[in-house]
Amino acid sequence: MTMMTILDAAENRNYFASVAKACGTTASEAKSNLEKLCPAIARQLKSKSQNDYEALEALLDLLDEGGGSSDLDNLTDSEAIADGKVVLEDIYGSPSVALAEMKRLVPGLDDTQYEKISAIAATSVLAVLAKTNSVPATLAAVSDPAPQSGGLLATIISAVFKGILQGLARQLAPRRRRRRSYSDYFGTRRRKTTRRKTRARTPTLEDIFGQILGTRK
Repeated sequence: MTMMTILDAAENRNYFASVAKACGTTASEAKSNLEKLCPAIARQLKSKSQNDYEALEALLDLLDEGGGSSDLDNLTDSEAIADGKVVLEDIYGSPSVALAEMKRLVPGLDDTQYEKISAIAATSVLAVLAKTNSVPATLAAVSDPAPQSGGLLATIISAVFKGILQGLARQLAPRRRRRRSYSDYFGTRRRKTTRRKTRARTPTLEDIFGQILGTRK
C-alpha cells in the first residue's frame, strides 16, 4: 500500500476530513495538498538519512519500536502539529526552509494553513513509516521465509514462528493507546546516543521507504 492509501483509511476513514477541519480547507483540497507534501517530506527524510548518521539512527529507533493502531490516530491534534513542526525543522534544517519548500509544492494557502498542513504531513509520514515497518528488526529476521534448500521441516518451523509472532503482535496492539511523540526521535528533544544499537537486521532505506513511495518492485 502507498502512503496515501494508508492515510485514507486512518481515523476510521476520516483523516482527510480531520485535516481539512484543522487547516480550514475542504477534504478534497486537503487530500490534494497532502498528495504533494507527504511524498516530498518522505523523500527529504530518506535523503537526510542517507547522509546523516543521527537521522538514520533516529529513524531506525522509531522503526525498532514498531507501530500500533494508535500511531494513525489523532494525526491532526495540537500535539501532532507541534511534533510535525519539530520534525520539519530537523529534516529541512530550519522552519523557513521547510515553509519555503511547502509553498513551492502547494501554492495558494496562507501562512497559518501552511504551518498546520505541513506539520500534519510530517507527523503522518512518520506514523505511516512506523505502521508499515511495524515488525521489529530482531523479529523480522526470525520470521523471514525459510530458504528453499531447508526442506519441508524448515518451512513448517518458519510458518510456526511466523504464526507465533503475528499472535504476539495482535496481543500487544491494544496496549498501544496513545500515539508516540515523534519529536523524541527527531529535533531538539531527540534522545542523543553515542552508541549504535545492535540490530539483528538493518533494513535498507529502499526497504523502509519503497512501499509508501511506490518505488518497491
